[in-house]
Amino acid sequence: MSPLLTHLTNLEDATTRFPSRVAFKIPQVNPQTDEIDHWTDITFHQFLLDIEHLTRYWFHVLKETSGIPQRSVITLCFGGYKYLDIVHVYAISRAGYIPQLINIFPNADYSVIQGPLEQANARAFIYESVYNDIIRDIPIPCFTSVTVVHPNDYPLPDLPHVTGSDIAVIYQTSGTTSGKSKIIPLNYTWLDGNVRKMTKAHLNPGNVDTVSWRGSIGYIAQFVGLIRTIYHTSCMVQYRSGQPSTSELVDIIDRCKTRQLFSYPHFLREHLRASRTNPETLRALSSVDVITYTGGSFGSDEDEEWAWKNGINLVNAYGTTECGVLLISEGLRKSRQNYLKPLLGSSFVQFIPISSDSELLELVIPPEAPECPGVSFRSSDGNYHTNDLFREVEPGNYVFCGRNDDWFIMHNCSLCDTKAIEDNARSLCGDIISDCVVVGNGHPSPVLVVEAYSPLSHSTVNPVLNESELKTKIYHRIRPFHSSRYPHERIDSPDMIFVVPLGTLPRTVTKATVRRRVVEETMKEKLDKLFSGNA
Repeated sequence: MSPLLTHLTNLEDATTRFPSRVAFKIPQVNPQTDEIDHWTDITFHQFLLDIEHLTRYWFHVLKETSGIPQRSVITLCFGGYKYLDIVHVYAISRAGYIPQLINIFPNADYSVIQGPLEQANARAFIYESVYNDIIRDIPIPCFTSVTVVHPNDYPLPDLPHVTGSDIAVIYQTSGTTSGKSKIIPLNYTWLDGNVRKMTKAHLNPGNVDTVSWRGSIGYIAQFVGLIRTIYHTSCMVQYRSGQPSTSELVDIIDRCKTRQLFSYPHFLREHLRASRTNPETLRALSSVDVITYTGGSFGSDEDEEWAWKNGINLVNAYGTTECGVLLISEGLRKSRQNYLKPLLGSSFVQFIPISSDSELLELVIPPEAPECPGVSFRSSDGNYHTNDLFREVEPGNYVFCGRNDDWFIMHNCSLCDTKAIEDNARSLCGDIISDCVVVGNGHPSPVLVVEAYSPLSHSTVNPVLNESELKTKIYHRIRPFHSSRYPHERIDSPDMIFVVPLGTLPRTVTKATVRRRVVEETMKEKLDKLFSGNA
């Protein structure tokens, strides 16, 4: 039996093959101008050296000083967009511990992370200094993260023996649908399967590319994506912080010669819309080999049409925290339809009809699949049910149709496809709304909640358009779509459109996905009033 592959063995192999290749570009900001002067190169050899220095340091702090045994869970709380955040994750693994990754807002209190911390039985908490306010309530040893890597003489520890069923890393879901995250312990069999799969998943075979940061290392997309980047000895460009502005994205394309970009739908829509009015943005986005988006539906045919006509190569990827990446499209330059297909190496995925009379298929992962999460996440049939729905539009080609949560059971017990309503509104009203979400589960009809641009700078309409006029304009645009839907699926009057200020819809931190259930809860009184006839 071949030895288990991990993110650590993957890096060691890449460093052995090409130690002098650049693994990261780190931005250096001029304090006078607040602009990026240049990027510092970190080679694979230096990356591995930095990990070993931090490994020695943290093993000394955790084991030799604090008496915390190897294979204990160590919670890491970072923004997740810095080079040293990644070094910490790898160093804690190399020291023989189980890293638990947690992402929270800097001003959050302990109650936000108390559940995940207690569920994982964490033995220590390593945090970025911006989170100082929460540590007074944390009942385990707390340590600030290292901001500069210094060489030291502490011994490099041996790695403890592990089996495939042992936990390698603990992530948490973003709470996209429920607003509540849960911890996802991922074992070494899962990690081995994802490392092997990522070695096959290269969007630009034969090239050593410069790629953009995927997102926070606190979420699985960056962790798994980094495995692929390291295996192919490509270079990852660090953003200044968080998701980049359009101008910063153009800057890293031009100055760092970035060939692959990664984004989430909400942010990508903003970059594409900027390209409509800014030729430099359009030139830059068209010049890269591929722009991969993940973490939800793109949701706008109009924006995708613009990308296709202007040579912007969008690639759609689908994955989950529990499984990693499972499906990917060929890209708009190969196929205008851009349908999802199983990722090379994901041969075990299954699409199972949700009922005998439905064309909707649920993506299911059988227990023999390396990507299948632990037994506690599987259903009584032994499979892991993603609760994500698809349609097979051509043999082996799929379209994402949202989560089970996106399909409401209405007052008459019929189903309503909320995702279709949202995608239509984004496509037809993208110049006057920033985003939208459908609520109204269990009610006679759905209600569309929209976030209006303020001011309506992206609109050709009168900038003093009031709320009533905005609702009417939205309704007239979407009415043809709704006229062909069943009565229980229709937005059939402007009163069924609620308007909220820009930036007020609750979203997940990294993906900026709107949390439907949270909106539903906050709108409950208004929904009840609407359907009681007293609106």
